[in-house]
Amino acid sequence: MFSSRTPGSFEPNAWTERRLQLQLDGASPSYDLMQTDPIGVGLAPSAEAAMALALVGPVSYAPDPLGLPSARAAVASMLEEDGVRALPGWIALTPSTSESYAHLFRLFCNPGERVAIPRPGYPLFEPIARAEGVETLGYRLLWDGEWHLDRDSCLRALEGARVFVTVEPGNPTGAVLGPKDRQWLERECARRGVAIVADEVFRTPRTPGASWLEGRRRALTIVLGGMSKTCGLPHLKLAWAAFAGPEDLRGEALVRFEWLEDLFLGVATPVQLALPRLLALRGPFRERVAARIAENSERLRAFAAAHPEVSLVEPAAGWMQPLRMPGSRTSEDWAMRALEHDVAIYSGDSFDVDTGSYLVASRIVAPDTMARGLRGIARALEDQPA
Repeated sequence: MFSSRTPGSFEPNAWTERRLQLQLDGASPSYDLMQTDPIGVGLAPSAEAAMALALVGPVSYAPDPLGLPSARAAVASMLEEDGVRALPGWIALTPSTSESYAHLFRLFCNPGERVAIPRPGYPLFEPIARAEGVETLGYRLLWDGEWHLDRDSCLRALEGARVFVTVEPGNPTGAVLGPKDRQWLERECARRGVAIVADEVFRTPRTPGASWLEGRRRALTIVLGGMSKTCGLPHLKLAWAAFAGPEDLRGEALVRFEWLEDLFLGVATPVQLALPRLLALRGPFRERVAARIAENSERLRAFAAAHPEVSLVEPAAGWMQPLRMPGSRTSEDWAMRALEHDVAIYSGDSFDVDTGSYLVASRIVAPDTMARGLRGIARALEDQPA
């Protein structure tokens, strides 16, 4: 009866089953190092956002498929203030980055065609692609003190691909590609007629390297961002896709994207009208996030210094921190041991980290949560097999 676009099974994995059992037993983990919701960790400008929405007042419904011109202009102005040029006519609004991906997969791929996705990477792309009837093929990111493209795996992924997804800063790696990798990637994509989708949701003016919107793009390039990470307001459901590249391709892509958006008209009018005021909240929010990350990063470095069997893969930017754990256990086993010591933390398996044993922590959790969570991981280290 059901299509193969949804999973064949919804059975939880062993870690999820154990966490659910602990909750049923009244022993749910006290220290959650997985939390990346700015509202949940006390960083979001919720009261200010409520005021901005209240000031909108009564609204009429006159939807524009790509977004209200005033809202698109607000995004363009924000990008310019951040040092990036994008005209309002190059920008489309969507309710979320996930929906942007869904539209882009529909825009470029026929059923059964492929998109290239990064590994390690956030476990978002495969289920969205599956829901759109599209296949994925991973390419590798390599670490040698900095992150680089594994160009051989990129070439394999590009064979028959319609879209190449890059996430910068990466999640969970914090990876930002260097200029040589970018130039090589853009040349290969332009030569093959492959669109680049650059997810920059975690990017801030402090992020090293250039935005994919900067300069003249040889390949059709779509850069994604949104209120969730820019302002800490994921519940207001507004994101954007900025189109760059050769003028003819950019124009046709926007026309086709507009047709897709017109089918759904998903962005609420009040949040679009409030957008200039909401985007003005991003500066203080970013400062709070940067301060939280700096404090937690110091705690993580001190933890690694006190436990030389653990090493940190230092992210260039972003909200996550990979920890390389001893090879005496798998990533999943380490996450299970942490759970037994009152700590919820991501296994590296969740992000397709398939070399070595890794845990991944959020760097925006409350500092006390980080401190207590790391103490739980220290106790898990003491449980290592002989």
